[in-house]
Amino acid sequence: MSLFFLKRVLANPARVGYIVPSSRFLTNQTAGFIDFSVDRIVVELGPGEGCHTRRIAQRLGAGSRLILIELDHRFAEHLKKQFSHDARVSVVNADALALAETLIDLGVSVPDYIVSGIPFTIMPRAPREQLLTRIADSMGPETRLITYQASLQISDHAHFDLVRSKHCLLNVPPLHVMELRKQSATKKA
Repeated sequence: MSLFFLKRVLANPARVGYIVPSSRFLTNQTAGFIDFSVDRIVVELGPGEGCHTRRIAQRLGAGSRLILIELDHRFAEHLKKQFSHDARVSVVNADALALAETLIDLGVSVPDYIVSGIPFTIMPRAPREQLLTRIADSMGPETRLITYQASLQISDHAHFDLVRSKHCLLNVPPLHVMELRKQSATKKA
């Protein structure tokens, strides 16, 4: 664990959400849910110090885009420095609730993937529901939400259908990696 990460956790543990960075096993599993065979637009919500970001960027094609939306200004600055050499990566210091506006500002209509480790299950209900609604509203029928969580609770959410999940035991804490798609309008009716 880097001293930088530890300082950010101590400064605001609820915002960071985890006490240690993700393991290489978890980042490999999360990136493994993304099809890198063609160029993609990937959005990462709350990338923190960039554990998952680095793994995704390693595998992205030359014509792909990786958009990082980070609320913590120090993490955002750290990410800007870390990826300053990579034209595929855009870092936006903003709240994930501004996802739709951020995508419009960057000229993106619909991303291929949204990756997030934001701990939805420990968030208060109202902001969680608002954020999940904003995520679902930003997804097209082919967009996939890849999230890693302590429980499978989000897989039963009204906005999403579970495509697949895997449990990563080699992480502190062990987490479930899930691939979700936006629930179809016909299923909601």
